[in-house]
Amino acid sequence: MQLNLFNNNQVDYCWQNYITLDENKHVYNSIVNDLSWKFLILFGPNSSGKTHLAHIWQSKNDAIFIDVNNFVSEMRYSDAFILEDVQNIKDEEMLLHCYNYMKENDKRLLITSSILPKKLNFKLKDLSSRILSTISVKILPASEELLRIMLIKQFSDKQLKIDLKVIDYILARIERSFHSINKVIEKIDNESIGSNVTIPFINTLLKKSAN
Repeated sequence: MQLNLFNNNQVDYCWQNYITLDENKHVYNSIVNDLSWKFLILFGPNSSGKTHLAHIWQSKNDAIFIDVNNFVSEMRYSDAFILEDVQNIKDEEMLLHCYNYMKENDKRLLITSSILPKKLNFKLKDLSSRILSTISVKILPASEELLRIMLIKQFSDKQLKIDLKVIDYILARIERSFHSINKVIEKIDNESIGSNVTIPFINTLLKKSAN
């Protein structure tokens, strides 16, 4: 079966483009549809969909993406905010100030992390305590079915023509993770000639990557 896939190359974080299966429906509903939480940490590996879910939540709540240096100036514009990649924030005092300020002003805050919250290892005890007491939702490793759908969609986004046998060939030869899917697509996109991707081409590409 040959797929002729043509979409635009821009990343579209709309809810229609988020792949929802039984395995990740709970995560989607916890972030997007649950109105009971005020603070929540969404954590999972790189390229697992945290940013996509954050954008969907943003669109439903008129939320604003912030960093720890600009949150005060943005507070008046919304009741919902998103702080991404908390594991990369070095200014712990400002992060604690941000957290407390949101709480004092009765705002909602969605935090994303690629690290398990209890492994963030913040030095400030008050900050660590607040992080550990915050509701957290984990994005589980993807099943083969979800990875296959993601791979097909990635080819579609890159406007590459692909046979479904090639999809299975790739999945059998790479690490089964969101990150690996993105990396192999990037390599194919950079090195493919035209829009036809074949098994021999993939075989050569993967051998080259392994060296």
